[in-house]
Amino acid sequence: MNKPDFSIETSFLAKGYKLIAGVDEVGRGALAGPLCVGLVIYDLENTDLFHDDLQYINDSKKISHAKRIVAEEIIYSNAVTAATRFISHRSIDATNINIATETAIKRLLGKLHIRPDLILMDGSFKFDFGIPSVSIIKGDQKSLSIASASIVAKVRRDRVMVDFDSKFNVYGFKTNMGYGTKLHRHSIQKHGPSPIHRLSYEPLKSMGH
Repeated sequence: MNKPDFSIETSFLAKGYKLIAGVDEVGRGALAGPLCVGLVIYDLENTDLFHDDLQYINDSKKISHAKRIVAEEIIYSNAVTAATRFISHRSIDATNINIATETAIKRLLGKLHIRPDLILMDGSFKFDFGIPSVSIIKGDQKSLSIASASIVAKVRRDRVMVDFDSKFNVYGFKTNMGYGTKLHRHSIQKHGPSPIHRLSYEPLKSMGH
């Protein structure tokens, strides 16, 4: 199985960039709950110091919850900085998921104690952060910085969705994390939306809530 590495980061390091941030978002397609964006910056000139630990880091969708917890600890222990930021379902409904993503990343950048020279993003976005940025299709499968961002965002969002499950327990948030599983969709039809559902997403949009 191909795993992400620092090849992309190294190519930009050779062009003079030093602080290269990997960014990824989690919860884009969920029917409920917030969007969470993650950002991770490594000291790319000293990755040999934690080289053995990097084997535990992969695209968050490809590793189990238990492995993500281990990876999260490794990331926070070894990164120059690692941070997450939520943006609410209300903000997503008020604008759209792309604007919400850009807003969340800008807010995340605004609270960092260091400013990256370059942002590597998963996907095909064209955002303006006032910092050079490069979007990479399937970046979480190619770049260790982006994969790390996907892990810290996924773990933090999952914790929040488990908390929401205890408040709104008919939707199965603890297992579906707000995504549109068959059981989740059935629960929406039966009970209507919870206070954290995205009303601009189907099926709720067509239901007129």
